[in-house]
Amino acid sequence: MVQRDITGQPPIGYWLKHADEVITKHVNQVLQANGFTRFRWQVLNLLYEAGTTRRSNVLEIMKTFIDADQLEEILHGFVQEGWLVKHGDGDATDLVLTDAGKTEREVLFKLQSEVRKRAMRGISDQEYTTVIDVLQRMVNNLE
Repeated sequence: MVQRDITGQPPIGYWLKHADEVITKHVNQVLQANGFTRFRWQVLNLLYEAGTTRRSNVLEIMKTFIDADQLEEILHGFVQEGWLVKHGDGDATDLVLTDAGKTEREVLFKLQSEVRKRAMRGISDQEYTTVIDVLQRMVNNLE
C-alpha cells in the first residue's frame, strides 16, 4: 500500500520515483532496437550538445543516473563504434563526437522525442517550468 500525504495523495517522493521508472522504461523500449538505453542516450545527447567537453563534466551531470565505471563503459562503446574521439586521460579527457556519432544522435533524437511528446501531452510550458522550479528549490533546500 502506498503511503499518503496530507492531501490524501501519494507523496512527492512516490511520484518522482515512479515518473523516473516510467520514463526509463519507455525510453529504453523505444531505443533498444538501436542498442541504446536511456542513460546511454543521455550521454550521447550530452556530448552532442556540449560539442567538446571533459569526462569529469559528463560524470558530474550523469552522476544521479550512472557511476564512473558505467560512464567509462558507455564512452568505450562509443569509441568502439567510431562515434567518439578521446583526447587525454582520466577525468581531464576531452570528448568529441565524430560525424558518425552526431548522425547516430540525430536518429535516436527522433525516436526519443516521441517519448517526450507523449509524456508532455496536456502539460503546458508554464506547468513544466513550475514543476522544474519547485523541484530545484526542494533540492536546494535540502542540499
